[in-house]
Amino acid sequence: MASRMQAFVIAGFLLAACSAEPSGDDKTRVLVSESVDGTVTPADLALPLPRFGAGTTASAEQSMLAAEHEVRITGGNSPVMAMPDSRFSMTEKGRFRQPRAMAFLSEDLLLVAEFPRTLKLMRVADGSVHRVTGVPDEYFINSLVDVVAHPDFSENQIVYLCTIVRGASGRDSLGVKRAQLILGQDGIYYLVGLQDIVASLAGFSSQEYGCRMAFDGDGKLYVSGPFRGGTQSLTLDDGKIFRVGDDGQVPADNPFVELDDYYAKYFWSLGHRRPDAMAADTAGRIWVLEHGGNAADELNLLERAGNYGYPVVAKDSPTLPQHETQPSFIAPKFWWKDRIGPASMIVHSGEMFPELQGNALVSGELISSIIHVKLNGEDVNEVSRIGMLKPIKEIEEAPDGSIWAIEFGAEARLWRLASPLN
Repeated sequence: MASRMQAFVIAGFLLAACSAEPSGDDKTRVLVSESVDGTVTPADLALPLPRFGAGTTASAEQSMLAAEHEVRITGGNSPVMAMPDSRFSMTEKGRFRQPRAMAFLSEDLLLVAEFPRTLKLMRVADGSVHRVTGVPDEYFINSLVDVVAHPDFSENQIVYLCTIVRGASGRDSLGVKRAQLILGQDGIYYLVGLQDIVASLAGFSSQEYGCRMAFDGDGKLYVSGPFRGGTQSLTLDDGKIFRVGDDGQVPADNPFVELDDYYAKYFWSLGHRRPDAMAADTAGRIWVLEHGGNAADELNLLERAGNYGYPVVAKDSPTLPQHETQPSFIAPKFWWKDRIGPASMIVHSGEMFPELQGNALVSGELISSIIHVKLNGEDVNEVSRIGMLKPIKEIEEAPDGSIWAIEFGAEARLWRLASPLN
C-alpha cells in the first residue's frame, strides 16, 4: 500500500512539472493525457502502477506511465488518471485576440478569424501575421464564426466564411459567403468576388448560432443552422444541417427538394440541438458535435433525411425521454454525461501520429484537454485526453500531420502538437 501511495505522489509531481509555465524562451512542452472510463475511479482502477527507484530518470518515469494501457468507454465519461504522454510535444506559434476559427490553406498559410470580423493570414515558415482586407462590413453579432478552404484551394484560392448578421429588424441571421483570397505582394492579402452561398431565415436573437461548416468526400458543403426551438419543422431552418454544392446550388439528391418550401430544399437532416462542430472522416462521412443543453453533449453521424430527435428525445436529459423510447429518431454514436461544451472537432488523417489516423480529436470550452475519440465503423469510444493549459477553441490538422490548437480568450495561444522528433 505504501509503495502504491508513493507512486501516486510521484505521478502528481510529474504532472505538476509537465503543466508548469516554462522559463525564458523555452516554449516547448511534453503534454499530459488522461485516460477515461465511465465506471471506475482511481481507487478502483485495477492497473499496476509503476514503482520508481531512486535512480529512475524523468524520461524513464514518462515511459513507464505512458505504457499504461488504454481505458475505453461507450457513452459518458469521468476522468480516471492523468499521465505524461511522450507521443506529443507542444510549441507556441503565436497569439491571437478572441479567435473564432482557423483553416490551413497550404503548408505555409493558416487563416485565422478573430472577433468581431477580423481575418488574418499567418505565414507558418516565419510566424508573420498579416491582416486580410475585403471582409464583409455588415454589423456582425458573433463575428466570422467559421472559415474553411475549398477542397481545391490550391487551384481556385476560394475560401468560405460563415457569419452572423444583424438585420434591420434587430434580429440575427446566418449566412455563408465565399470569396477568392488574393495573395498579393509585400504581405498584402484581400478577398474579391464575394458571393452569398447560404442565407438562413432571419429572426433569432439568442447565442445559439451553429454556423459551422465542413466539406464531405464528394465536395458538398454542410452548414449547421441556428437553434431556436423549431427543430422538427421543415418550414423553419433551426436545428437543421444545410447541404449545398460548392457554388451554393442545391444538390438534386437532397432529401427535401420536392417540398414546396424555399428552405427545405437545402436541408440534409433535422432535430439537432446545437451543432457547434463538424468534420468529415476518411470515408467522407460528416460527423457533428452538438451541445446538449441540460442533457448530454452528443457526437452524431449524419444520415440523409436523418432526424436526431430534439426536442422530443435527448440523451441523459432530466426532462426528455431517451432515444431508445422512440426508435424512429437517430441516437448519437457517443455522448458525454459530464458536459464538455463542444467547440471544435477534426478527424485526423496524417502520418505523424499513426495511432490517430481516422480518429476524431474533440475540444470543448468546459475542458482543458483534447479528447481522442476512436471511430471504428459504428463503434465509437473515447480513448484518452491530451492535457492542455486552457480550453481549446479550435483544432486543425496541418498538411504535415501535426495538430494545431488555439485557445479561447483575448490572448489566445496557438499551439503546434507534434511528435518529439518533428
